[in-house]
Amino acid sequence: MAASDPRCRIKQLPHADGGFNVIGDFYRFCDDAEAFYLRLDDDVVFVEDGFFQRYMTRVMAERGSAIWYAPLIINNAICNSLLKQLSRVRIDGPLTCQASCEFSWAHASFPEALHPVFVEAVRTNRLDDFRVPDREIRLSRFSINAIGFFGSDIVSLGDGFHPPSGDEEEWLSVTLPTKLDRPGKIFGDMTVAHFSFYPQERQLLRTNILDGYYEIAGLPAPIYEKPPIRLRDRLRQWRRGRKASTPPRYTISLPPVTT
Repeated sequence: MAASDPRCRIKQLPHADGGFNVIGDFYRFCDDAEAFYLRLDDDVVFVEDGFFQRYMTRVMAERGSAIWYAPLIINNAICNSLLKQLSRVRIDGPLTCQASCEFSWAHASFPEALHPVFVEAVRTNRLDDFRVPDREIRLSRFSINAIGFFGSDIVSLGDGFHPPSGDEEEWLSVTLPTKLDRPGKIFGDMTVAHFSFYPQERQLLRTNILDGYYEIAGLPAPIYEKPPIRLRDRLRQWRRGRKASTPPRYTISLPPVTT
């Protein structure tokens, strides 16, 4: 992208190795007090039409009320819980409202059931079924798949904004809001879709879920090699005897259409 579009610039740090522990170090580049910064994971596979304009309208109207602002994220453990409790989508299966939910984060079975229903909602113009009321995030770790924050907050806080190396999610979603008494905020009336967490990825890549997202984007699905089931994965499943290690089952559906 940087080679084809001058608006895209690559920021580099000499010690960056692609691991999680250095992500927070890149916030030092967010130093423009006039900017609003939006961070998206590299496996965000969908943003709804008109998202960026609506998001910025809401952000500007809410400025100062929160330290960061997120849309409702499909396949994010806290947002999963909001969907189950507050949306019209019918979700049958165990969930916890924890970033590393032992059910929906630790296994692929939840996003494997959720993604196709979400894609169908996009195809049939039923995203309203996924809407929830706005909610603030306080004292709760939040997986940062899609959040935005004002450069003016970063500049005014100086070193007080920058997370210590190793755990930027805990810092930005729990520690910093606690110190400042300013929560994070989820806008429940706009959605993005996050493909997978690392415990889910291999299994989800064996499905045709990505093909569905390519289809609604109007793009041909690329041919890619689907991960094989490794022998050690088979042995691990055979050795596990704990209930929590067994992938839970989910039934997820849109509500019936009323006439």
